[in-house]
Amino acid sequence: MSVFRESARAFRHTRSLVMAGMLLAVQVALGMVAAIPVGPNIRISFGYLALSSTGALLGPAVAPVNGALADLLGCLIHPTGPYFPGFTVTGVVSGLIYGLMLYRRDISLKRLLITKLLIDVVCNLLLNTLWLNMLYGKAFFALLPSRALKNLIQYPVDVLLLYPVMRKIIPMARRQLPYSV
Repeated sequence: MSVFRESARAFRHTRSLVMAGMLLAVQVALGMVAAIPVGPNIRISFGYLALSSTGALLGPAVAPVNGALADLLGCLIHPTGPYFPGFTVTGVVSGLIYGLMLYRRDISLKRLLITKLLIDVVCNLLLNTLWLNMLYGKAFFALLPSRALKNLIQYPVDVLLLYPVMRKIIPMARRQLPYSV
């Protein structure tokens, strides 16, 4: 539980709040501008780079908040369909996983592979497929194969993009925080 308490300290520091806000803006921008629609229910986005950075830098108390806010802001600024709170829950869970797996930890390739696999299975395959099922009435198992294929193809690409961000950029950004990370 102390990791949450330590992460929550970020809410008391202006520099941490500014960093969280900047990463939120990057996440929303990457989710809107750099998103590539692949089909009616499939979209490739790169917002995970900012959310994973939030989790690594600011932890499991801040990253879920950014995950939720990114979904809400993305829906307000650039709606791609009706608002559904389930996708906000997915943002919260994604931020929580990134925060728990990456905050104050040595960022290794193995840790990134496990973290991204957790995100893909829990959030992308299970939760988002469930939300699409509830939202559009399409059968869960009818949606699952195409979503699984997309995640299977995107998984190595995501990890290849995530690794240099976590290994090079995060250590530099950690030095800018007002408390030791």
